[in-house]
Amino acid sequence: MKTRFMIWWLIAVMQIISVLVAIQFGAIEFLLASDQTYLSFITVIMWAAGTYYIGHQAWKANNNFDTPWFIAESCISVGMIGTLVGFMLMLGSSFADIDPGDTESMKEVIGDMASGMSTALVTTLAGLVTSLFLKIQITTQEHKAE
Repeated sequence: MKTRFMIWWLIAVMQIISVLVAIQFGAIEFLLASDQTYLSFITVIMWAAGTYYIGHQAWKANNNFDTPWFIAESCISVGMIGTLVGFMLMLGSSFADIDPGDTESMKEVIGDMASGMSTALVTTLAGLVTSLFLKIQITTQEHKAE
């Protein structure tokens, strides 16, 4: 086996194990409950596609990692889009019919705001983690190619 591929394989397997451990601790249920946009799942799919591409490049001993770098940066961008959408959900309709004297409407407003904030933070976290995972793979491959 090729050394570059084996290094990629070790890193990819460690990342996959960490994702499986997160799933075991309820990550999917957490994401479904927290992310109204489901953009965090898109970043995970991008990570999987980028991981496959990097592994293919490692197997072929290619040194062109422009596409994986683009995917890694796109993960951050998708996470930031989720942040903006979450803030829009949080602030968009929360204050339209607010009545400070009505405790039930205030509870509803606070619940809507919490849901939007949750979406904003979870999508940011997913984008950053998946981007970091890809950048670790790319960087090790680039250093091994030198």
